[in-house]
Amino acid sequence: MISSTLILLFILPFSIQEGKHWQWRSLDCITTNGTGNDHISKEPAACKLNLFEAEHDTEKRPVKGPVCHDEVVNGVTRSYCNLLCPGADTVYLIKRKPQTHRSCFVFYTHELEKRGNDYYLWRINKCRHSQIEITVRCEFLFGRENFVSDKELFARLR
Repeated sequence: MISSTLILLFILPFSIQEGKHWQWRSLDCITTNGTGNDHISKEPAACKLNLFEAEHDTEKRPVKGPVCHDEVVNGVTRSYCNLLCPGADTVYLIKRKPQTHRSCFVFYTHELEKRGNDYYLWRINKCRHSQIEITVRCEFLFGRENFVSDKELFARLR
């Protein structure tokens, strides 16, 4: 009895891990004619989303098509970018580049927001008009083999 309990205690954590996976996203926002350290421009930055399987993965998969749209919330224009993490249990902000960015502050000028089954990152004010790369990690409580294909994922874009 004790030996079977010990075996279960040893095997159970490994079997649970099989049902979880992570994916990474990089939102690269580029400005044209931006000035200053944050490359702030008169027009909002154009953002592209890349998908990858691990933090230091060199095989990034660019998303084809627009991932961002603008909405006015309480009189302020926000740029909402779909992170394409449908069904994620949670999404973490991992880093921003440059780390010394002076126009983008989490919870003030950019934040993650869950809407239904999807996660978005919104940016406002100078952060919306500046050049920045934001990396997030999506955590899924199911195995990678159960995640949709890139083709199905890209079809979700508005």
